[in-house]
Amino acid sequence: MRRGPRVVVLVVALLILLAVFHRPLLTRVGTALVVDDRPQHADAIVIVAGGTPSREAVGAALLREGWAPCIIISRPFNPRDLRELITLGVRPLDMQGESRLTLEKYGVPAERIVSLQVPVRTTEPELAVVHERARAEGYRRVILVTSPPHTRRVQVIWERASKQSHIQALVVAAPNTEFAADGWWHQRRGAEALLHEYLGLTAIYLGVSPLMH
Repeated sequence: MRRGPRVVVLVVALLILLAVFHRPLLTRVGTALVVDDRPQHADAIVIVAGGTPSREAVGAALLREGWAPCIIISRPFNPRDLRELITLGVRPLDMQGESRLTLEKYGVPAERIVSLQVPVRTTEPELAVVHERARAEGYRRVILVTSPPHTRRVQVIWERASKQSHIQALVVAAPNTEFAADGWWHQRRGAEALLHEYLGLTAIYLGVSPLMH
């Protein structure tokens, strides 16, 4: 067979394989991002910044069920334009304030909410601050609550941060209607979330400074 027909046959064969197996392959790409550990008793529940109110709802439920005695929330970095809007009263709360009030609306007592005061821009420094607090308090286990596509990156970041302290983290996924592991390619937001997370994981493994949450 000449080179031209061979190439055509190869392309057709690849297209057939993609047509037959594309859904399982794409589903595997999505499910590889999702971690959802079974809750165990821990020293604290950590609401990873973002995803309000779904992450807070899950954190509040875990607290009510008695898995931990308190909930930790971070202080996201507010850029200057957002701070100005808050000062003007156009936006009445920063993200930490929104998270705290949301937790209280879900029935979490104010004294059970621990607010970290160091502003953080992205997930890596955020979890570094959480880890330092956990180590200072002598914690042995925490529960990290975040959105499904974000769970794998959160797990990887924590494992790297806790190599010396051996503080265990369970990662619990909060429901997210914008990402379905078995159909993310049908949703623009789902595809964007998947790409965002794989870029973030790639940056971690390459040692690139974090620029994304």
